[in-house]
Amino acid sequence: MALRIQDLSVNIGKTPYVQGASLSVPTGQIHGLLGPNGAGKTTLLRTLYHAATASTGTIHAFDRAITDYSPYEWAKRVGALVQSSGLLAGLTPQDIVEIGLSILELDKSELIDRRDDALALAGLTDKATQPASNLSGGELQRCYFAQLLACDPEIYILDEPTNHLDLHYQLVLLDEVKRRGRTVLMTLHDLSLAMRYCNTVYLMSQGQIVGRGAPQHVLTREILMQYYQVDGQFHGAALTLQGPV
Repeated sequence: MALRIQDLSVNIGKTPYVQGASLSVPTGQIHGLLGPNGAGKTTLLRTLYHAATASTGTIHAFDRAITDYSPYEWAKRVGALVQSSGLLAGLTPQDIVEIGLSILELDKSELIDRRDDALALAGLTDKATQPASNLSGGELQRCYFAQLLACDPEIYILDEPTNHLDLHYQLVLLDEVKRRGRTVLMTLHDLSLAMRYCNTVYLMSQGQIVGRGAPQHVLTREILMQYYQVDGQFHGAALTLQGPV
């Protein structure tokens, strides 16, 4: 099992943000965390890249507790695309991708190949040497996506990876992640993308996992009405919405 979370709870101050969450992601599968705003999805992911600390519970990757990994080991095996990636002044997209690759200790030629291939996938070749501060929100998201693709860790942690992306790059970049066959745990608000990419989804509400299974079995009309407060229904991979409840 690539990733196993057992009875995880996270408190921020005295407020419980995640309560007793358990999930397992087999190697090579894509699993999604779904739910309305404030459900606890991002907080759960933050424990995986050490931006939040679990109050109780355990997290294992490849049958080792994540507390047994050194920061260096963990950074080589797990990569995260987060909602609030900082922009370092004076950097270009090339620089940002190279910073991510520095953990891998590659020779110069392989570093350049990985950097340039990832920037090409993200459609940023023509802006590779321009100041990153000049990029649009979507271009900056693609830049950080390129950084992650260049590193190609064994586990991808993606927090709303399609933020600011147009439809073309939503599909291009997530198709590439799927093609690589890596293990992925990601949050999504776009339920159609969850239906397209996820082997398994976990529905979260008020910090708890309240549903799990194949997307077509979890994202029923009743679930959409109860947890998303919309009257909608999937027909295959297409979501038809009647309106809010």
